[in-house]
Order: sequence, then C-alpha cells, then structure tokens
Amino acid sequence: MPFEPPADQPSLAQLEQRVVKLVEEMESLKNVAVAFERWHQDMNLLMSYSRDMQTKSESLDTIARQLIMLSLNAAIEAARAGEAAQGFVVVAAEVRSLANQARTLSVDLSKDINRNDLTTTATFQDIQAGGKLMLAAISGVESMVRSIRAAFEETIAQ
Repeated sequence: MPFEPPADQPSLAQLEQRVVKLVEEMESLKNVAVAFERWHQDMNLLMSYSRDMQTKSESLDTIARQLIMLSLNAAIEAARAGEAAQGFVVVAAEVRSLANQARTLSVDLSKDINRNDLTTTATFQDIQAGGKLMLAAISGVESMVRSIRAAFEETIAQ
C-alpha cells in the first residue's frame, strides 16, 4: 500500500514542485546578486570619474581666470604703448573674450558635474536599497526551505 499523506499535509509531488520553484528562485537571486555587485563596482567607478572631472573643471576655471587677468594686463600695457600697439589691444580683447567663454564653460561644466554627482549618489542609494530587498527575498527563500524541510521530515516520519 503506497504512502498517502493526510489531507492537510502536502504530497511528495507537491513538495517536489516547491523544491523546483525554490531552485528557480535561488537562481534568480544569484543573478540579481551578480548584477548588484557589478552595479556597485560601476558606481564606484562613476564616483571616481566624477571626482576627476571636478578636479579638471576647477583647473579649467583657474586657467580661465588667469587668462582674463593676463588679457586685462596686456590691454593696459598696449594702451600705455599708444598708437603703435593698437593691434595688440585687439588681440588682448579677443584673448579676454575667449577666456570669458572658457570661464562660462567651466561654470557650466561644474554644474553638470554636480548634477551628475547627485544622480550618481541617488542611484547608489537605490542600489543599496535594492540590496536590502534582495536580502529580504533571500530570507523568504530560506523560510521556504525550512518549511519544505519540516514538511518533508514530517512526511517521511509517518
């Protein structure tokens, strides 16, 4: 006579289905864990790149400010030289114009980098929250394993 579990207990076939589902869930969680690790590494790289860009932006701003001062000094010296330096006044004005454009670009770049930093930080926080959700899912799977193990042991004991 084959074993027949009581009506309130799962059959061996039902337990087997649970185990198959559990294996599928564990495989999904492994894939998510691999993705989270990759995202964490990518976010660390993005944050490093952002710091490098911020440093370069600050250097560009410093160079632009120095060029503005240099062009003003050149214009003053050209004005002192009089009529003979009139062409140099035009060159100094053009250098000042380019330096002002570079400074504007530097300020805009700095704002873009700051926005990038905010987005990167928010994304990093989302990844961390996702990691916590993943841990909760793993806890749920572990609970399923305990439940299946208990049901299996109970079924076998009868």
